[in-house]
Amino acid sequence: MPPKSKFRISLRLLRPHQWIKNLLLFSPLFFSGNLIDPSLYITCLGVIVFSLISGLGYILNDWIDREKDRFHPDKQNRPFCSGAVTGCDAIVLSSALCFILVSMLLIFNFPGKFILYLAAYFVLTVSYSLYLKKKIILEIFTIAFGFVLRILAGGAVSSVAISSWLFLTVFFIAMMISIAKRVNELKELGTDIAEKHRESQVGYSLNFLNPMLWSCGSVTLVVYGLYAVEHSDLVVYSVLPATYGIFRFIFLSDLGKGSDPIKLFFSDRQLLLTALIFFLFLTIVIYAS
Repeated sequence: MPPKSKFRISLRLLRPHQWIKNLLLFSPLFFSGNLIDPSLYITCLGVIVFSLISGLGYILNDWIDREKDRFHPDKQNRPFCSGAVTGCDAIVLSSALCFILVSMLLIFNFPGKFILYLAAYFVLTVSYSLYLKKKIILEIFTIAFGFVLRILAGGAVSSVAISSWLFLTVFFIAMMISIAKRVNELKELGTDIAEKHRESQVGYSLNFLNPMLWSCGSVTLVVYGLYAVEHSDLVVYSVLPATYGIFRFIFLSDLGKGSDPIKLFFSDRQLLLTALIFFLFLTIVIYAS
């Protein structure tokens, strides 16, 4: 295989399309009304650092799951599972990522609290790949807490206090997204294959997961609604697109389209348009008022 092709395939291990999750680091700045601030620069660097850490986590997770991924129609095409990338290739790529990561931490003046959250996220990711992903319910909480750590890291790197409502909103919406993935796996693969693909699926059923999905979606709206009421009169109207977006996501998950929320977000026009309206409205209200 040509070196360039090998390099491109190796980069797939890092799942660049999933790095959009790390944009959560900007949310404390955005909701505080200080997005156009000198701290934006260091926050951008923080997003890059989190993406590097995420990439290392994806490499480890895919290596551990390379046999079980063969039972999933999409994941069986991942580099390790398909045999396109070897363990040696992964070691070289991981070493390069570690070198860049350590260099950035040494060169740039990141706050100590940010580095602490970064380390916590890495430990959480490794723990999830090695053990926690096997535990029913706990594995969903672990994923959700990974999103929360991004929020906390964003606040730490930009020196912005984290709103309790933002913390809770991100936690419950991350729970909803994680549950939707489990629901989709059961529907797409069937119970027997799903249990071979993911050990935690042994304890799940649609009768259990569907109420959890709706519960987390409902709590997300309640928590965000309380946040909106606390702010200006106009912010409360952002609850409308937020509600439609969550209902639309749950509807699509019920159809079995929630296996990859990032791809779903960009492939469904209604979901994408709703998100754009939501953020555009908030941008105008927060920064133009």
